[in-house]
Amino acid sequence: MDVQIIKENDVPAFAVIPYAQYEEMRRKLALAENLDAKIRFPLEVAEMNALKGYSLIKAWRIYLDKTQKEVAEAMGITQSAFSQIEKSTRNQGETLHRVAAVLGVRPEQLTLED
Repeated sequence: MDVQIIKENDVPAFAVIPYAQYEEMRRKLALAENLDAKIRFPLEVAEMNALKGYSLIKAWRIYLDKTQKEVAEAMGITQSAFSQIEKSTRNQGETLHRVAAVLGVRPEQLTLED
């Protein structure tokens, strides 16, 4: 792990790690904390997915009142690229983790697969 220690008055005060390592730590912690937890969705998200046919990514984005442009910028991609992610039924791995991090949800909440 690449860690940078920042000291104040010669006492370690902060540890800085690369963002990818931070996200991996968060993912592992979330999995450990939620092994037995059920995946839950707000009714509005479930309705947009089931009744309107929206992908879970799109439903969550709308529920959270975010635009495609806002999410795309937070991910460091174009709005057009995010639009393709939002439409796809094959998102997995890093893509789901990145979208989930921006939306503030668990990756498991963005897919109906086990």
